[in-house]
Formats: sequence, C-alpha cells, structure tokens
Amino acid sequence: MEKHDQLLMKKQNKNLVLDLIKNHSPISRMELAKVTGMSPTSITRIVNELHMQGFVRETELVTSGVGRKAALLDVCGDVLYTIGVEIDKLAIKIGIVDYIGKIVAWQQIERDETESYNETLEKINGIIRLLITEQGFSDEKIIGIGVGLPGFIDYKNGVVKISDQLKWKNVDITADLKKLTGFDVIVDNELKMKIMAEHFKGMTKDAQNAVLVGIGSGIGSAIMLNGEIYRGDSNNAGEIGHTVIDPTGNVCNCGKIGCLATYISEGAIIADSRKVKNIQTIDEVFASYRMGESWAMNLMDRATTFIALAISNILCLYNPEVIILSGNTIEKLPEIKSAIEQKCELYIWDPVKENLKFVYSLLGNEGVVLGAAIQTQNTLLDLE
Repeated sequence: MEKHDQLLMKKQNKNLVLDLIKNHSPISRMELAKVTGMSPTSITRIVNELHMQGFVRETELVTSGVGRKAALLDVCGDVLYTIGVEIDKLAIKIGIVDYIGKIVAWQQIERDETESYNETLEKINGIIRLLITEQGFSDEKIIGIGVGLPGFIDYKNGVVKISDQLKWKNVDITADLKKLTGFDVIVDNELKMKIMAEHFKGMTKDAQNAVLVGIGSGIGSAIMLNGEIYRGDSNNAGEIGHTVIDPTGNVCNCGKIGCLATYISEGAIIADSRKVKNIQTIDEVFASYRMGESWAMNLMDRATTFIALAISNILCLYNPEVIILSGNTIEKLPEIKSAIEQKCELYIWDPVKENLKFVYSLLGNEGVVLGAAIQTQNTLLDLE
C-alpha cells in the first residue's frame, strides 16, 4: 500500500509540473520549485522524464537579475494529438488538435437529417482517415476521439440515451466509433464540451464558476463550478430546454407542455412562423425580422423574453462569475444581443448581477470540436 501511495504521489507531482509548464510557459525550473514547494532535485528529475517522453523542451536562455542564466521550459505541441468531433442536425465538424490546443486540421461537411446513425459514423470515420493521411500522422500519435452532440448522454458509459435533433436513441457511440476507427472514444453533450474550450482558452479562462447557454436547434446550458463541469446525478444538469415556463403552452416532443425549447429553439420558431407565412428555414425568419415584419418581430421579442428569464433563473440558482451566450441564433442574428441584454437588466435580481460578467462566445464554429479534443486529452492521457 505504501509503495502504491508513493507511485500515485509521483504521478500527481508529474502531472502538476506538466500542467504548470503548459499553462505558464516559458517557465524556469527554479520557478517550478517555488510554486510547487518541491525540491530543485525533484523538479529536475520530473522535467528530465517529461523531456524524455517528448512533452517538454528547453526554449531559450534568460537572465533574471544577476547571476547564472536560467533555461526556460516549454511544452511540445506535436507530442500527441486528439480528435474533436461535433455532430449537429445538419453538419459534422471534425478537427485534429495538438497538445497545446491548436487545431492543425479541420473539415466540415453537411449532414442530411434523414441519414442513419451508421451512415453518420461512416462519414466521420472517412473524414478522420482523410485528415490523418493529409497530415502524415501515425495512429500512435493520436490518443483518442471526443464527440460532442445535442442530447441526453450517459457520459460514464459513452451512450447517447436520446438526441431529439439527431433522432438517435440508446446508441453506444463510443463502442461503435472505436470499432470503426480503432481509437478510444468519449462522448458528451455538446455544450459541456464547449464550456471546456471556453475554460481552456475562451471567456471563462480566468473564472472558476461559469455558465454557458447555447441557443440554436435547441436550447441548453453547461455549468462549471469550482473549475469542474457540474453534471448532476445523470449528466442532465443544465438541460434548461425542458424546464416548463407555460403549463398551458405548446406541446414539446418530450411529451410535456410548455417547455422552454418550444418557444426558443429554431424548430419551434419555424413552426410558429408557418402559421403566418410559408417559411422553410430559420434564415428566412431572421430576414423577415430584419425587414421589420411584425410577426417575426413578435416571435423574436417573445424568444428574447424567455431567454432572459432562463438566464435569470440560472443566475439565481448558481450565481456564476461569468455567463456566456453562444449558438447559431446569436451568431446568425447578432442584432438580438441588445434586446436580450435589456431584458436581462429588467429581469435579473440585482444581487446576482452586481459582479456578473455577461459575455458572448468568440470560439464560433470551433468551440465544440476544440472542447471535445481537450476533454479527450484530459480523460485519456495517462502519464506513466
């Protein structure tokens, strides 16, 4: 038991040193010893091991005050790669990401909403193989694949329990995609993947408590508390789309009446638009809104009201430092940002908005893919 504890402590120390180099590079061995409280001898041993494994390199010499020059340490981005995948109703996005979080290869293709589960997985495998070949990577350099998609995900077992947008139910995507690609696979809700990217290099980089709200084909949120994703008992924490806001309202595809998603999601907005006009896409709704057509103005006014109410409820429950708005609706119709902010000012309780940072995601198309790749690295990388 004592030997096991010593090995575990060595592994934790190694991870700590590597994380510090990764997040604070360039950094000297002396600074690492000061921050960690470890002896210079221990730091040198750990750095040498990391160097031998290809994770760390010396960059340049710098003089700090008087005396000897200290060698600075940096991480090697090309030591390993992870693959991030986003599957949405009408698109598949795939990126290969290096160790420091840089997307080195990218491909986006359309997805037909009528295509089968197996057809989608075959497409993903084909793109992954193409990107690996184009980059000239060996499979040994890639430690795994992370998949982000909308829906209720059994994160621990890698099963998509239900995805309304993709029309999938109880599919073991981790096993099925591993069989096709040969790589280990993890899967999670797309917004939980995206908040990982925000925490790594986006709007929550310096915050420990944050909420990401995504508005598009559906509506949901991801919650980060004390620097960790808050999942709840069954990984459904943040599923605000199925909170009931009007018990006499619209019927939701979940079977309940008056869910938030039935007023805010693109599908719900299109369905209500068709009561007035022959509308086929959300872009047509947004065009009508810009033209000042009253029905479109009214629909989006109602949507922004419910968005503000949802944000208000989240803030009262979790009191985060940062709330980030993202998603197709915000990106395609940025004009509604001011309307959302005005209504938030009206509805949010003063004590919770006093120190709140209200921002919009800048990760765009790449957020879910990047977050999925980072989460894969965090989950599958095992430093011996």
